[in-house]
Amino acid sequence: SRARALPGVRAVLTAADIPVLKKKAPTRAHAVLAIDRVVFAGQPVAAVAADELAIAEEALDLIDVQYEVLPVAADPLESMKPGAPPVAELGTEADTSEALAHGSVAGVTTEAKSAKAVNISQQARLQRGDVAKAFAESEVVIEKTYRVPMVHQGYLEPHAVLAQWDSAGNLTLWASTQGSFNTRSEVADVLELPENRIKVIPMECGGGFGGKIRALCEPITAVLARVTGRPVRYVMTRREELEAGMPAPQVIIKMKTGVKRDGTLMALEAEAILESGAYSGAVLAVAGVFLASLYLWPNFDVKGFEVLTHKPSIAAYRAPVAPQTIFAIDSQMEQIAKAIGVDPVEFRLRHLQREGDKMANNQPWLSNGAVEVLTRIAEHPLWKKRAEWKASSKDGKLRGTGLSLGGWLGGLQPTGATVRLNPDGTLQVLTGQVDIAGTNIALAQIAATAYGVDIDKVKITTGDTDVAPMTGLSAGSKSTYTVGVAVMQAAESARNQTLEIAAKELEASVHDLAIEDEKVVVRGVPNKGITLASIGKKGNLYMSKVEPVLGTSHPAFSVQAPAFCAQLARIEVDPDTGEVTLHNFVVVQDVGKAINPLQIEGQMQGGAVQSLGMALTEALLYDDKARLTNPSLLDYRKLTSADLPNIETIIVEKPAPHGPFGARGVGEPPIVPAPAAIANAIEDATGVRLTHLPLSPERIALAIASGS
Repeated sequence: SRARALPGVRAVLTAADIPVLKKKAPTRAHAVLAIDRVVFAGQPVAAVAADELAIAEEALDLIDVQYEVLPVAADPLESMKPGAPPVAELGTEADTSEALAHGSVAGVTTEAKSAKAVNISQQARLQRGDVAKAFAESEVVIEKTYRVPMVHQGYLEPHAVLAQWDSAGNLTLWASTQGSFNTRSEVADVLELPENRIKVIPMECGGGFGGKIRALCEPITAVLARVTGRPVRYVMTRREELEAGMPAPQVIIKMKTGVKRDGTLMALEAEAILESGAYSGAVLAVAGVFLASLYLWPNFDVKGFEVLTHKPSIAAYRAPVAPQTIFAIDSQMEQIAKAIGVDPVEFRLRHLQREGDKMANNQPWLSNGAVEVLTRIAEHPLWKKRAEWKASSKDGKLRGTGLSLGGWLGGLQPTGATVRLNPDGTLQVLTGQVDIAGTNIALAQIAATAYGVDIDKVKITTGDTDVAPMTGLSAGSKSTYTVGVAVMQAAESARNQTLEIAAKELEASVHDLAIEDEKVVVRGVPNKGITLASIGKKGNLYMSKVEPVLGTSHPAFSVQAPAFCAQLARIEVDPDTGEVTLHNFVVVQDVGKAINPLQIEGQMQGGAVQSLGMALTEALLYDDKARLTNPSLLDYRKLTSADLPNIETIIVEKPAPHGPFGARGVGEPPIVPAPAAIANAIEDATGVRLTHLPLSPERIALAIASGS
């Protein structure tokens, strides 16, 4: 009551004030406000709308919340045991929407949840062959546990939304989101509204990397706007982002591998534990498939567990769980090669999957450039001269070189696009794809090439959910791969319509026509033609019998386009302090077809920087009560330009059979290999193998001092 009485306060809400809140919140989006208990530190319990931010903050200080302290599940290994404090109601459904959004894989066996281990929300298993027999016949067995902490996606722009209702009860949301249609669906579900009563206008998005796939602050902002009858804007602070955002999961992988001394792979046994925070949503199937599919293990048994804890719910982070799983399997492959005395690249190439090989889920590997990028990076002078680099160590510093191979299976989602010829001869392209990484530049190039005009004649418009064709998420490395196809097909349709109109005007066969210099011309007859502007005007004239030129396409997809990336690190380690200095870093990636090479290089470098941050410095640190201890960028250490060398990029082109002009997705692969590459380089330099990220100076120095 004190908060409500403060001048300038328009509304103060708790869960009791919002009838549509369900007693059982199946997803984080439904948990608009805590109902009867708080399940993670940072979960909202009350919301205030005021005329000014300072007034709202003052009102928050006037709200008194009485808490009863309950047992906490803070560590996933403890949380998955019978008798652990329950995080969610027993029977809460597993949420696999994140996996589906990223093109998750079929053929993974889902196992029934345990009635005793109440915090295991998903279980999965992949098996092939006789693992016990294969281990008995193995001559070299390596067993390690790998651990990667929760990390934040680190987008520059925080979550932000503006909500407004009209007099007819329609809601408009201006949102920083990776998927306007997905946001509309989630908000409609939470608020129990028909989807056609909600319009989402996607704004230019200052980064997301998977952290803005799900609705987060949109539902409560919409409720506040409805209660106050006024537009309400909410922008999360950086502290709120770190404490109550949706980070990547902590991943713990227990792995055992067996081989013959001649390098024959025998068996792999692994247990992957994905900490999902307070709500289900991890991509469990992807983790299992990556562990047992990149290299061809004849016998394997991979178990996966999604475990709930009293921490924020997780979301995707650019190739979700691929960096974590590749850190484990590629570190293991490096150690095997060292143990049996073979070249690590040759060992990988010998056992690397090829097109047509069966993945762990018995689906075939599709066309990809894994062999090509690994071969290309092995030819790099920095790899060939790694012995010289190691021998050149001086001033007590230790030098080493490491590489790794990783990739992404490729996402799929139905989409759509329209291409319209304007009366001035320009093209208007409409999609619902959120432009989060310069996608619109590539789409403009695709439209221009497919239709036959210069790119400056093409305008790409990202429409809102009322007007744009249904379009999927900007996620999973599928924007160019899927929307690019829709734009290409729509542009080709518009081109065909244009040529048919011109054929009648010019009394020529369509097959004799071409689009050149903003005109349709008859081949071999230079002076016979009609401008695109003339054709565009004919479809816009009063009483005209010429239909407007409007190409449309709304394809669905069934074939993924896996993409691979290899990375090489040349480093120097101070054995006294554990400090790692990066001297060189190389990224080699198969992009299918480089539609915009400069843009692709930016993706490769940006992904590599995020991967290096995960490898060296980044971790969300929680105490034994599951409270975040580093909720600011002063303490959550992200790499800066001062930490990084020049990142060399090498583009490999192995066309994807179903991509636009052969293009593959490029956003996901470059974040995958660096943790393993850095760990391999550190072992090359120091002789110690680290299995827990981040590879911090303290961790490295202690490992060197102990010799383990």
